[in-house]
Amino acid sequence: MKNIDIKNLKIASRYAHALIEETKDITDEVLSNLEVVSNIVFENEDFKLFFNHPIISLKDKQETIKETFEGKINPSVLNFIMILLEENRFNAFLTIVELYKKEVDELKNKQRVEIVCAVEIQEKYKKELEEKLNEKLNKEVILNYEQNEDILGGLVVKIEDKVIDLSLKTKFDNLRKN
Repeated sequence: MKNIDIKNLKIASRYAHALIEETKDITDEVLSNLEVVSNIVFENEDFKLFFNHPIISLKDKQETIKETFEGKINPSVLNFIMILLEENRFNAFLTIVELYKKEVDELKNKQRVEIVCAVEIQEKYKKELEEKLNEKLNKEVILNYEQNEDILGGLVVKIEDKVIDLSLKTKFDNLRKN
């Protein structure tokens, strides 16, 4: 989870859980909305500076959010963002999104898995890998592929905080050590 901020973890966990409780019936829509907000606000340097600037008033920040997102995202999500702004917790937004995503996955018995490979994997092998991981984890896996030529060959599988390194680079490194 790339957007987890350790110092905001406890607070973010509470907010993510509260949002889950509020939006259990529409988690896919909410998750999509949160990702839209995240992409717009945190990928744009001007937005980031605006929301982190201490001199800009809460009212101005809330108006900007309303102008940008009202009618485009679910009202529950908009209201949630307004609460974060009021409570001065908007800096935990990305962590909240990651924790929300994790809770939604748990509710739906899904597991996100990152696969790092040196070359593009053929579709039939992707399907095979997905089936094996579904069976092994007893969950529906959501695979995210990343290409990294530095591993030379093989795969690196990342499941939460576990890493299964089946790369040629690691095998060569281990041979060199022995």
